[in-house]
Amino acid sequence: MIAIPYLTALTTYFSYGLLFVFGQFRDFFRNFIDWCCSSKNLQGYAPICLGLEDFYFRRLYLRIRDCFERPIASAPDAWFDVIERYSNDNNKTFKRTGNISRCLNLGSYNYLGFAAADGYCTPRAIESLRRFSPSTCSSRVDGGTTVLHTELEESVARFVGKPAAIVFGMGYVTNSAILPVLIGKGGLIISDSLNHNSIINGARGSGATIRVFQYNTPSHLEEVLREQIAQGQPRTHRPWKKIMVIVEGIYSMEGELCKLPEIIAICKKYKAYTYLDEAHSIGAVGKTGRGVCELLGVNTADVDIMMGTFTKSFGSIGGYIAGSKVCFKELKPSSVSMPNILTVLD
Repeated sequence: MIAIPYLTALTTYFSYGLLFVFGQFRDFFRNFIDWCCSSKNLQGYAPICLGLEDFYFRRLYLRIRDCFERPIASAPDAWFDVIERYSNDNNKTFKRTGNISRCLNLGSYNYLGFAAADGYCTPRAIESLRRFSPSTCSSRVDGGTTVLHTELEESVARFVGKPAAIVFGMGYVTNSAILPVLIGKGGLIISDSLNHNSIINGARGSGATIRVFQYNTPSHLEEVLREQIAQGQPRTHRPWKKIMVIVEGIYSMEGELCKLPEIIAICKKYKAYTYLDEAHSIGAVGKTGRGVCELLGVNTADVDIMMGTFTKSFGSIGGYIAGSKVCFKELKPSSVSMPNILTVLD
């Protein structure tokens, strides 16, 4: 891990602190002037903007807004065209100069370059628009399941080495929507402290009790498991209905591999289910791109639930959940659009 020099950290925090103080100072006089000059008819109404988020946007983010939200004029390939712009009102609004800069793309999920125009995938995606439609525009319950959905799910199941798979139209929703279905009240979720926000939201929405173990530390995971099994459910101390350990194959912000073999051994020892998020590892690591299980020599049968997305290495949209057929019998996800299905299949 790269250590930040103390001088760099100190000057950065000092700059933020200085901007915060001056921002509060300006807001004080602004509120005083507004109070003196505001119409009496507005008294009693709640202000439109509240909180630190609005303060951050106005006093801090606007100063550097020109570094972000850059519009592009090409496909998000390894190199792409960025539209140049300027502002006359301190970055509140922007105007285009008419010039375009060719830039290297260092901020994209498009790891392998599949999201750009491709001589193999692009014609097939266009053909799918003619044969089918851009989308079923509804869930599988309402809009039905097309042959492409079935083909994609069977292909995913074969690729990751699981009996069955279900595809979703959005990678984030794959975690946040499925976790409340797999576990509920009376269950225990033990989550890595640096898991993705989609896992956090899904765990919170499940109603299960949530405990956290130290980032990628199997020994602390075992301590938490042992303690929670001994204590049981809160107040009643009854045994947990289900225990699920959730980890990521490659952690999205740290870029480090999960210590999967050790974690699976612990889960087997304490009879806990394993939920593996491979959003950033599937298609990117392993001899044939089958993720951390292939890379670390883990049998996929030892992982109960395998999750992944098509938005990174596959250059498409959506996500999937793979596991046993019994586990997915009652799940009815939303549909993935037809062109994007063909993009993944190709």
